[in-house]
Formats: sequence, structure tokens, C-alpha cells
Amino acid sequence: MKEFMDLHIHTIYSDGSKTPKEIMNIAREIGLTTVAITDHDMINGVKTLTEDDLGELELIPGVEMTANVAKGRMHILGYGIDVDDVGLNDKLNNRNDLYNLLMYVEYLKKMFNIEILEEDIVEIKNKIGNVGRPELAKLLIKYGYVTTINEAFTNYLNAVMEACRDQKRGYTKEECLEMITQAGGLPVLAHPISLMMDEDELRKEILYLKQCGLKGIETQHIQLDAEYRRMVEKIADDYELLTTGGTDYHGDVKPNVHLGTGIDNNINVTSSTLVDYLRKENKQKIKCKKINTTKL
Repeated sequence: MKEFMDLHIHTIYSDGSKTPKEIMNIAREIGLTTVAITDHDMINGVKTLTEDDLGELELIPGVEMTANVAKGRMHILGYGIDVDDVGLNDKLNNRNDLYNLLMYVEYLKKMFNIEILEEDIVEIKNKIGNVGRPELAKLLIKYGYVTTINEAFTNYLNAVMEACRDQKRGYTKEECLEMITQAGGLPVLAHPISLMMDEDELRKEILYLKQCGLKGIETQHIQLDAEYRRMVEKIADDYELLTTGGTDYHGDVKPNVHLGTGIDNNINVTSSTLVDYLRKENKQKIKCKKINTTKL
């Protein structure tokens, strides 16, 4: 059977618009064989899925951790994690995301005189999962400041994040790697282009991350063109790192990004050495188990 994978997917439990079950339904419809739920700093979504939701789909439980860095954005994907790991659950339940979001609200007022209404803040606080700048982007559209999510980030939210970068709560890259590893997972550097490094800088950074426990690199992502992909594939080969890829699907939040195929079919993941490794070493970690959702 031909493989067709999407290993980078977000649900309503972070900043996506689809439920985990809805994503499984779409995945089956388009013929995906292997999927990974990788919500931002949150693993509650993947916990809601049962074997009945999956059918013949192979599910890899995952997470996308946000690391505080001095430049750019660093996200570290964790694959094959134990979603019941006490340490990981305790740390993710600290809700650094909510603290950071409220700080962004303050900076929107300070920098642009944009005031987020209290009723909208309360609604965000009551959201079932991780919250972040996409919630504010939707409000900027609602208030009439912009017409698209991308415009909200370009005109306002990127500047806000830079202004309060040093004040954000969160984890270091070393802590992210350790949290994923201790939960039995494999850490993978997501969309390396977001680090805003040239090849020499990137190689040095990846070597350091490997010393700290990094196991792979995301070599297929909607932001990576063919030339950049070849570069990171070469780095992965040189440093003996596993490879993976996905669309970074968010549903209606990013309507031009389609599950499985990305933007204008720029994603086509038919193999992954990371998935091969998980199948060989820890098959049980990629099988969804029956979960008592009443205790969640």
C-alpha cells in the first residue's frame, strides 16, 4: 500500500479550526495513511481520539513545543510521546500561553492603541485549548483593522511579539527537548527556516540541538521551497538525523493550506525515516488506544 502522510497538524485544541475527529474524517476521505496531531504546547486533543475514530489510519501522538529564542521562532515537534506522561502534562498545564496572550493584549494597546474588549478576552480564556496570536488576529479582523490573518500578523502581531520577546513565559530549547524525550518522544526541529539563519548558522544550531537530544528535522513544510528542502535534507543526512514532513494544517485559519497536500500541492510526504524508526522500535506508540474521555 502506498504511503501518504501528514505529520504536522493542528486542531481546535491549539490554533486550528477542526476537531481531531473532523481531521481524521478528512484524512480518510483524501486517502492519508499516517497522521500526527501536533498541537502547540498542548496534547489534550490527541487524547480525545479512539480507535473507532481512526479506522485504518495510523496515528502518531505528538506536540509542537514553542522554545524561547533570541531571534526568529523555534518550534520543536515531539513524536511518539506518551500522552499520559505525568511530567509532560503537568508542565503543559501551566498555561504560559494565556499569560503571553494577555501580555500581547497590553502591547496592542500600548503600541497601536488597539483595545481588546473584555468580553472577547473572557471568551479566549474559556477556549478549550492552547491560545495565541491567531486568536488576536481573528479579533483584529472582527474589529475591522485588517481583512486577513496574514495582514494581522504583518501589520501588528509580529511587531508585538518582537517588542515583548524577552518578557514571554515559556521554555528554553533545552527544556523542550528534555520534556519530549522524558515523555518517550522523538524531538524534531520544525520548519527550520523560521529560525532566520543562514546555512552555517543553521548547521551549528542543529549540531548543538543534536547534542541536547534532537533526533530529526522537518524537511517538508509549506514554507520550504525546493532549494531549502535540499539543504536541510543534506544537513539531516550529514548529521544522521531522522526526517519528517507535513502541511502545518490549521483548517479554516489558513484556508489555502490543505491537509496532506499543503499549498498548491507543495507537500507530498510518501515516506519518513522518523515514522520508520517509530514502527521498528516502538510500534505501540503510534497506535491510538481506547481512552476514558470522562476523566479528561
